[in-house]
Amino acid sequence: MQNFHYFEILLYVFPVLEIILINQFFRPYLRYKQIIRLSIADVVLPFLLVGIHLLSVYSLTYSLLPHFLLAACIVGLVQTLYFDKRKKNHEPKRFYRYFIKILFFMALLFYYSLVLLLVFFFIKGSSEN
Repeated sequence: MQNFHYFEILLYVFPVLEIILINQFFRPYLRYKQIIRLSIADVVLPFLLVGIHLLSVYSLTYSLLPHFLLAACIVGLVQTLYFDKRKKNHEPKRFYRYFIKILFFMALLFYYSLVLLLVFFFIKGSSEN
């Protein structure tokens, strides 16, 4: 049976908790004049990447982060081809916004699939005894 740590609960709820806290308290601080405007996805994405690394190492003993980054690069290439085929002008700011939104959604799905995998391993390990 795999030992359960209270740190795992923090890993499970941290992205959702972080999104709620940033949305409630730190939203006004996500912009610098009119020059830089960050979204919640821009702030949460690095934490999701670190969480993907931690959860995959903890559950599988190797990191799945390089595989996720490869998938992100492929998504970026496909998105580049899509923007290239369109007849409108190419706007790098728009490309960046779409890319971050897609990457955030992928990272959230990947993160919680790793959480489900870890819960499955815990249930499987506790049922064997």
